[in-house]
Amino acid sequence: MGYTPVKKYYTSESERLIYRPLTSSDIESWSPFFEDNPTERFLGSKNLGPTPISKATAWIEKQMWRKDESVYGQLAVIEKSSNAFIGLGGIIERENDDYEITYSFLPDFWGKGYGTELAVYFKEFAFENMDVPSVISMIHKENEASIHVARKNGMEISSETTFLEMPIWVFRVSR
Repeated sequence: MGYTPVKKYYTSESERLIYRPLTSSDIESWSPFFEDNPTERFLGSKNLGPTPISKATAWIEKQMWRKDESVYGQLAVIEKSSNAFIGLGGIIERENDDYEITYSFLPDFWGKGYGTELAVYFKEFAFENMDVPSVISMIHKENEASIHVARKNGMEISSETTFLEMPIWVFRVSR
């Protein structure tokens, strides 16, 4: 299938968040995510490198590559009230023509409803701008916070599998 992102994907915003393309200048802001983060095990990031900066570099460079290749990828997430870089999120193409709603936030911004705001926004974005029958979120079976966000986004478990050597549930919501 392979949808090319529409221009507004890179310049969009929701109620409290701004979404923009990632740049190499975001690496330093993203590296604290990999410092003593108990949720890192849910992300399959062990192959990204040995240090927080190497992991942040690999992650962001992958998203910049996706943009350069004109495929959907994660964006920088900026908190409107403070203009702070708070994490990454967006839509990623997966196997079987599935499109995944993804998000990861710096720990200081957990528990503020940003995951749900972002997930709902990109679900609606996909249904308005892409001819997809459904969207998914692939979530580690022990990631209670993301499971809660998926359910608040109207998603239900559609299957289970292994992804990046992790046991996951595939949550799905249809149009």
